[in-house]
Amino acid sequence: MQPFLIFDAYGILVELDDFYGRLQRGFGQHGVTLPFEVVQRAAHQEMRHYMANAIHVSDSASWLRLRRDCAQILADALRSQGHQLPFGTDTTLEILSEALVFHAFPEAHETLEELQRRGIKMGVLSNWDYQLPSILQAVQLDTFFQFIVTSAEAGVEKPDLKFFACGVEKVHALAPDVKLSHCFYIGDHYEKDVLPARAAGLIPLWLVRDQRDLASGDIHEAQDAVIRLQSLRDLLSLPALGMSAK
Repeated sequence: MQPFLIFDAYGILVELDDFYGRLQRGFGQHGVTLPFEVVQRAAHQEMRHYMANAIHVSDSASWLRLRRDCAQILADALRSQGHQLPFGTDTTLEILSEALVFHAFPEAHETLEELQRRGIKMGVLSNWDYQLPSILQAVQLDTFFQFIVTSAEAGVEKPDLKFFACGVEKVHALAPDVKLSHCFYIGDHYEKDVLPARAAGLIPLWLVRDQRDLASGDIHEAQDAVIRLQSLRDLLSLPALGMSAK
């Protein structure tokens, strides 16, 4: 029986493209010179606020409200570090919006293309706002997936088991004969991905890249046996999936 693969999105399929550098340059273009570490600390506060509220962003109006809030938090975080901004929230929002550029990981397209060629069905289950399908389309990854489910759509988010149950329901609707023992969830966070995926009956695959930059928390080392990946390419030769390099 062919496996069914479910992917987290950020840190697995896509990442922000030089987010801190783009912010730093954006403020510089408006006459504000900021040290990189100052921008990074402020951006982490903005990111935490976004991640805590993305579940409520189901349309363009709620997205704009959240982005304005994030821009204000970013500006306040910079001011709290002793840097004054000679402009208001609208300009900070413009700088923030222009810095939000996503790109696919270098191996993502070729790996998903090969998995698709082998007949593997795939989906995405991720804490994100309603724009995730558009982002995956922009980086030309959307066509590989049978479903894309976000926390904003589901109304619940990781690590809640109800969120993973949404993914299981999608799998069974698309492939009724697939057993949970053949369903794998690929994520990069042990506590938010590995543990709840396993509790929901999925087989977790823990992708730990050499570099990781998420404001949501540190990676905690697994206290039990879990399959670890260093790259999406590892999926192509993973014995647990019944695959071998071709």
